[in-house]
Amino acid sequence: MSSTVGEFFGGSMRRIRDDVWGDVPIDKAVRALLETTAMSRLKGMNALGFTFYAFPTAKHTRFDHAVGVYYLIRLTLKLIIASGAYLDDQDVRSSLAAALLHDVGRYPYASAVEDIRLPSMISRDEAARRQIEETEAADVLRNFWDLEPHNVFRLVAQGDREDTPLRNLTPTEHLVRDLLSGSLDVGTLDRIIRDARNAKVPYGIVDVQALLNSLRIVGQENRAILAVDESGVGHLQSLVFARYLMHYNVYGHHALRIPTVMFLRAVQDAIQADKISSEELVRQDDVGALAFVLGSVDPDSSSATLVKRLTERQPYKRALELDERHSSYASLIRLREDASWRRRIEEAWSRYLTRYRKGTAGPFDILIDLPERRYFDVGLRLIRHSLLPGEHNPVSWQAVSGLSEEDMTRYHAPLCRIRIVTSNDDLVTSVRRHVDELFTIAEEVG
Repeated sequence: MSSTVGEFFGGSMRRIRDDVWGDVPIDKAVRALLETTAMSRLKGMNALGFTFYAFPTAKHTRFDHAVGVYYLIRLTLKLIIASGAYLDDQDVRSSLAAALLHDVGRYPYASAVEDIRLPSMISRDEAARRQIEETEAADVLRNFWDLEPHNVFRLVAQGDREDTPLRNLTPTEHLVRDLLSGSLDVGTLDRIIRDARNAKVPYGIVDVQALLNSLRIVGQENRAILAVDESGVGHLQSLVFARYLMHYNVYGHHALRIPTVMFLRAVQDAIQADKISSEELVRQDDVGALAFVLGSVDPDSSSATLVKRLTERQPYKRALELDERHSSYASLIRLREDASWRRRIEEAWSRYLTRYRKGTAGPFDILIDLPERRYFDVGLRLIRHSLLPGEHNPVSWQAVSGLSEEDMTRYHAPLCRIRIVTSNDDLVTSVRRHVDELFTIAEEVG
């Protein structure tokens, strides 16, 4: 290995003290990247958004998470190289840089803003591309890392734009993407453990070292893919169940989701009123985003009212909650793909209750929180020591766990809860009393 890679793998004496992983070694190239504006913005972005409403100790940042992902990628690459697999100097540097930069395209309060489906919204990939290729981070990548910024972007892109350059990836690039956000997804691994520890909940219990030690690289369809030795199956299962428990108990907690949908509506109304643009918003951190929206809209607007309630800790009330087993779920979940359509339903419900004296509601007093489809496919393959008749290594996790695709769909159903929230307790009662009429209106307006 070159001297640069040697520094990454222990030659540097400088450390960052991380509250999850301990001392994380860094060298001058890492320090230069951490000091860029793109990375500094992450220090002002809570990794869990509004979760501190319910879990007040969960105040760690996306910057902390980036350092954690860097640590795990570094550890994983070190184990892969020690196993005899070949990764050249540039592959290692690209992987480490991508780990640090993987979140630079996120919006403030990303779980709210990135759920707004409007044509004018800059995608996460485009925001990341600009930060990596058009800011001082690009100069740091060229001068300190000897990397082409565009090649680093290819490793962090989510593929949410048709023109995202994910074709013709090299085998190593496929492997790195598997590490960052694919079959292993060390981003999720760090997030689950870090979020659980800071939220003070007992769900993120995963033996990371043992899981990474069980990783193997196998050839399949002319590609090198990640697999887990059978000895690591238990550790992989603990990650699967920890992820489920965190989504059910923390990420899907109503005290997080209610302020999230309030901010979503505030930003959506401000954008559709031409008061703010997504280009300006994506450059803000959390505090800056709230101040930016509040300072850009009319004082009596829906956006100003909602943001003021958020800053004053006056969240809306939970009226209804339903999952995929409810008969009206399918007609409501379609609204997720069109923000304007969702707002028309919210306003139609408010007009109906007010007009027929079933309640008093303004146009933004009833909001619909629509969840992202949660289906956690376990993409890692496994290497059995004793194959069953008809099996060939590597086998799927479902083959080892005994859970079919239908089982997994049923298992994840409770994570996809739709919530209807209101601005006051009287509307909670009105919505619950007239729920059948409201669902009928939703189908008619749709």
